Amino acid sequence: MTRPYAVFVGLPGSGKSTMARHVAELLGIESADSDDLIAERGMSIPDIFATSGEAGFRAVEEQVITEALSNFSGVLALGGGAITSPGVRTALRGHRVVFISGDHDVLLDRVSRHPDRRPLLADDPAANLAALRAQREPLYQRVASLTVTTDNRPPSRLARELRDRLEKDCQTIDVVDYAVHVGRYLLPRVAQAAAGASSALIIHPAALTGAAEAVQAEMIRRGIPTKRHEVPDGEAQKQSSELVRAWDRLGDMKMGRDGIIVGLGGGATTDFAGFVAATWLRGIDLIQVPTSLLGMVDAAVGGKTGIDIPAGKNLVGSFHKPVTVIADLDFLTTLPQEELTAGLGEVIKCGWIADKEILELDPDSLLNASSSALLDAIVRSIAVKATVVTDDFREAGSREFLNYGHTLAHAIEKVENFTVRHGEAVAIGSVFAAALAREAGFPDLVDDHIHSFSRVGLPVTYREGMREPLLEAMYSDKKVRAGKLRFVLLEEQGRPVIYEPTAEQIDRSWEVIGA
Repeated sequence: MTRPYAVFVGLPGSGKSTMARHVAELLGIESADSDDLIAERGMSIPDIFATSGEAGFRAVEEQVITEALSNFSGVLALGGGAITSPGVRTALRGHRVVFISGDHDVLLDRVSRHPDRRPLLADDPAANLAALRAQREPLYQRVASLTVTTDNRPPSRLARELRDRLEKDCQTIDVVDYAVHVGRYLLPRVAQAAAGASSALIIHPAALTGAAEAVQAEMIRRGIPTKRHEVPDGEAQKQSSELVRAWDRLGDMKMGRDGIIVGLGGGATTDFAGFVAATWLRGIDLIQVPTSLLGMVDAAVGGKTGIDIPAGKNLVGSFHKPVTVIADLDFLTTLPQEELTAGLGEVIKCGWIADKEILELDPDSLLNASSSALLDAIVRSIAVKATVVTDDFREAGSREFLNYGHTLAHAIEKVENFTVRHGEAVAIGSVFAAALAREAGFPDLVDDHIHSFSRVGLPVTYREGMREPLLEAMYSDKKVRAGKLRFVLLEEQGRPVIYEPTAEQIDRSWEVIGA
């Protein structure tokens, strides 16, 4: 995945190109200007206007910008009118767009210095600039994720302030003795985190080959011999045969104890890569790079690793802490909507067991991969898990609370041969746990559970006639003790407990989920 660190938009004279150069220099990355990219094709902008008019220029501009948004990784400045193209506005979805605004007189003074470069401001710059502002400013504001105001201060000073604001998009949460970094444009940090490794293997599914190649190239540039290892999609990779294939690859590489594994993918990939790292030479370093919402808030964070066997999911595994976790939210913009929705199952679960603020976030915003609400939800969910995992890394006590909804969820996944997404199963399992809690005499939170999951599009019921297969699957779960089913229930929101329900309580709870 290649995408700009940031895209700058604004009126003529706002200093987009100048700011892009300064910010890029501060960050040590490249900058580019869409007008320059157009000129590189062999015709100046005034010439294009003269021969094809504004409509012809906009068509060329849209094509150049769309290409740059998918193959340029630095700071990109757009021409002032690019935003008037619906195609450009659509292409900007999911990107970090900075609107550089400014006072009319400041911008007028700047554009008046080079009238030959501004075809649309000829004849009467003041009036034409005012007209452009009225037309374009609402469009800038519509696509912007950050707005800054330019003035007569030195550009280098403004650039430092903007750089600092952009870098605040990354938040860090401490888990045990490693850090989880959450933000945008974080993929370059993977190679930084691998510094000092003698060699590296990036484990990834085919769909992420582009991103894996980008990480590989940066690692090699930094002097780390790096190979890629492609795995099947989803749970199909978490098989013993795939594990042996990965071990053989490490053997061919002659990877030593100072090597490092990078798990780049969804929750299944981070589970699998973690187990590979935990078992090679009895444990080598690991960097987790989750690319799905589920991976970011759950699988990649707590240091659990595992593979599946016919008896159940994750029955073979180990605890193995990563060096760091890098959750680049830019990956979420490429997820199918159903995958993003499914990941919210674990997010809302965290709201029920700990952080009530999660339950109060706007559901439409949570379904928007570029929204600040989703970023907030991810950070809050990771913070919930971090608190629990730091206190109980090896699941000897309170870490079991993170399994809220999971006893039935894992059974559904097994019975359905993993065709039901994990977050969807967790939603159903959590509603079932709320029904069990009501049967156990705890407060009735069933309707509240149904509302919290269904409002983001998650399922809250399951098909009929499946009680016996589900019960059989639950009795093979890791949480069974002395042949008794154990569930995490809620005494109230934020107060989970471990409970062993009676057979009668379980029987009376099936109806809530339609099973």
